[in-house]
Amino acid sequence: MRTLAFIFGSAIGAPLRFLIVRLFQSKSQFFTGVLIVNVVGSFLLPIFLANDQATGAFLGMGFCGAFTTWSALALEMDQQLTKGERRKFAINLGFNLFFGFGAAALGASIQ
Repeated sequence: MRTLAFIFGSAIGAPLRFLIVRLFQSKSQFFTGVLIVNVVGSFLLPIFLANDQATGAFLGMGFCGAFTTWSALALEMDQQLTKGERRKFAINLGFNLFFGFGAAALGASIQ
């Protein structure tokens, strides 16, 4: 049952991430879309994992796991370094770490 919950949560999280990232890519030259999904997912994960096992698997591991994206962040940052955009790289990394950890701590404190 947990495996099916995980699969269904992933099936919702991944397309939603794709749509959010695409929406913000068309409106901003900055890394807004990936930052948003990573921060929102970091906030929601501890809240969702505090629930029963099926809900945690569906929303926590499935949805949040597919919604957040380390690979897209790594690709963005690699492209920034390749283009010589070291300042943009540092800001991107700093924002994702600072706001991601902060959102996770906030989510854990209210769950």
